[in-house]
Amino acid sequence: MNKTVQINQSVPVKYKVDVCVAGGGPAGVAAAVSAARNGAKVFIGESCGCFGGLGTCGLVPAFCGVGNGKRFLGGSICRKVFDIMQIPSGELEREFSFIDVEKLKCTYDKMIIASNVQYAFEVKMIAVNTENGVVKNAIFADGSDSGLFAVEAKVFIDCTGNGDLAVRAGADYTQGNAKGIPMPSSLCSLWNNVDWDEYKKANVNLFQLLLQAIDDGVFKEPDWHHSGMFPVGNSLAGGNFSHAFGIRANEHQDTSAAWMDLRRKLEEFQYFYNKYVPGFSNAELCMSASLLGVRECRRIIGDYIMTIDDFNARRRFDDEIGQFAYPVDIHPLDATKGEFERFQREFYGNLRYKDGECYGIPYRILIPAKLHNVLTAGRCVSTDQHMAASIRVMPGCFLTGEAAGCAAAMASATANGEVRNISIPVLQNKLGISN
Repeated sequence: MNKTVQINQSVPVKYKVDVCVAGGGPAGVAAAVSAARNGAKVFIGESCGCFGGLGTCGLVPAFCGVGNGKRFLGGSICRKVFDIMQIPSGELEREFSFIDVEKLKCTYDKMIIASNVQYAFEVKMIAVNTENGVVKNAIFADGSDSGLFAVEAKVFIDCTGNGDLAVRAGADYTQGNAKGIPMPSSLCSLWNNVDWDEYKKANVNLFQLLLQAIDDGVFKEPDWHHSGMFPVGNSLAGGNFSHAFGIRANEHQDTSAAWMDLRRKLEEFQYFYNKYVPGFSNAELCMSASLLGVRECRRIIGDYIMTIDDFNARRRFDDEIGQFAYPVDIHPLDATKGEFERFQREFYGNLRYKDGECYGIPYRILIPAKLHNVLTAGRCVSTDQHMAASIRVMPGCFLTGEAAGCAAAMASATANGEVRNISIPVLQNKLGISN
């Protein structure tokens, strides 16, 4: 048994609000703005120095799958983000919409300020006090002075990505696939001195160039899956490639090892792009992300668990809070060629919708089964791994965050903050959902 220590200290209550949002990624921002829009007094705490999570600190270079070829499916807050970012309408018809990171940071700032949401950066939720499935307060560590403070609220929304708040409150969770293997993590990056004109004129097959580099022994660990570089400026590229396999994002030993391994792999990719890819001969790695690109951690067990059967059936729900259509995107679970081929069959084949198709997202996947005044949003909602691989991308996080914020505001206006006691038709009306 590991040795333990005890601490005993009084923690000041710094915020008393209707709704407390833990985590300021796209789900958290959407949740906070939505709750405030619906009349709640809101606090949001974010562990980094800006909002946006993987889209900002994580340097993910593109929004994925915001529509289904016929309709915009991101919800009203996602639509607002795109409007402020002035993303051209043509971008919405594409698989990816590229991200200007600094512009996105400022977009989130503007939305939070305009909504009169109380906020704090560089604070991490570390504990909760719970009685009979009701969270009374959440404890945050303040990185600026190493102090602790508490937030009291009627309703709490877990947008931590890892399900930290819900698990600390007593929720059950699952992780990985049937064998417990999680989706791999990546370390995104920013590159300069890219000649995009030369790259486009060369009309290269990047995958064939990667195979040649693998055959030439460029990579210590061959990895056939390569999302590649995305144009995020006139001579800038956002890189989303390399994998750390089998890591659990809630285990610091795993993530610590992943950071070093992925930085080493970026050195190999620098050589690959400089030597093999037209337009990248003078490309330089400006920086790697300050947030690890985690695709999967804990998935909180909710009142309903969405599964691959729901995806395949294009299932709709009486309590749905949005529709979505992004393919099942489970990156290879290891570095074997067989896993890469499995990914290709699924993502480009049998687990991708035709134009106009979608599935519904039920409100019940936002509700942790054992808790009364807690909702989840983002990648920790109640699904199996296949469904998580679709709903985890940023537009999906906007959708679940917006719904959770609206529902939390409604629940906070009741006597006990019970998130199951709200009117689903009223919630759907507020979200613009018609069934």
